[in-house]
Amino acid sequence: MRKRWRKTHMKKFIGFSLALLLLGVAISGCIGGSPTEVPTETTTPEEQGYTSTPTPTQSQPQGNQHSTTTTTPLDQSTTQTQTQTETQTSTGTQTQTEVEEAYWSPWNNEPIEVNGKEYKIVGYQVNYKVQPSPDSETYEYKIEKSVRKVKVHIYGMSLSGGKVDLGEQEVYEYLTVITPIKAMNMEDKLIFRFWLPKESNEMFLYPWDVGWLGFFSPMGSSGDFSGLEFEYMGEKLTITNPTPYKSGLFPYVNGNGDFMEEVSDDLNNLYMGWAAMINLALWSAWSDKNVLVPQHGSWSDGLHSWKWKTNPDGNVELSGMTFRVVNAEWNYSGGPENIDLSGKGRFSPKIPIPLYIEGRFYSKDPETGEEVEVYGEYELEDMKLEEI
Repeated sequence: MRKRWRKTHMKKFIGFSLALLLLGVAISGCIGGSPTEVPTETTTPEEQGYTSTPTPTQSQPQGNQHSTTTTTPLDQSTTQTQTQTETQTSTGTQTQTEVEEAYWSPWNNEPIEVNGKEYKIVGYQVNYKVQPSPDSETYEYKIEKSVRKVKVHIYGMSLSGGKVDLGEQEVYEYLTVITPIKAMNMEDKLIFRFWLPKESNEMFLYPWDVGWLGFFSPMGSSGDFSGLEFEYMGEKLTITNPTPYKSGLFPYVNGNGDFMEEVSDDLNNLYMGWAAMINLALWSAWSDKNVLVPQHGSWSDGLHSWKWKTNPDGNVELSGMTFRVVNAEWNYSGGPENIDLSGKGRFSPKIPIPLYIEGRFYSKDPETGEEVEVYGEYELEDMKLEEI
């Protein structure tokens, strides 16, 4: 029974991965293509109690020329700026009104400026939920991420199978601790450490990516990976990659990775929930919009369509500092691919990690009729900043 369930689960996971691939192709085509335009409907700042200066519309970074807006950013950073508008009064005098501007650049861990000082995110904690199908239970995990510089002993293997000692090397250690609250199979914390010779946004900001399993390749990887270590229930599996330090060698493996079989279903669920929530291609629709002004837009080519809206909503305190909050909603429908996405959440323009997201992914195989529906939820609970 267990093997049959695992086979079904893996089949669904493969189907989900293929659907994601189709989605990526479809959205890329939408962004770069030239279908009939459906103008974006943008709530004007004046209608929402704001005052802004109309400026020419800019295209989206990916080249999307199918939506328009009444506001244009001064730059693509998360730095808040202020512009001034002048209004003529009945007495002939002029008054000035300050309008805040801010733009969100998700998953780009650049320095954060607060009160004239610069900080970098070096750690955070999120509560994470995923329901891999409508008839399954909802699984819950606590995920902690951090990054620091450490020294790691690197080994390699020669063609003859001999162990080659390359000494200690300074690397960036990306630490992830997954604590099961209600898991499918996990019974204890799963800890994994990825060692890289240089910094990586994705490694720090993503909780888990199945693509990282490529580091297990017996042929090694490129020079952007120094090693990894998985730890679970007292067992460790360590792999070091000599390629960044010496060519002609193979990765060195130490430990037993049998426990990976036990945690693989939970890791797959983490990835599926993540992909169901994180709709970066859709978020790009407002990447060049002043998110401190309520706005909404839509796009369609007759086969694919999406809608989105953002609305500023107060403040949040993290790490003893106050940040502006913006609510967002989005949905996407791709007829030919039978894929639907919908979600909502909160973010702060200065923080590259979303504050809260919940999202749904749905696809239906046009040939077999098999359906995949995944729900995910993610909330940032804590964040550690380090002054630069």
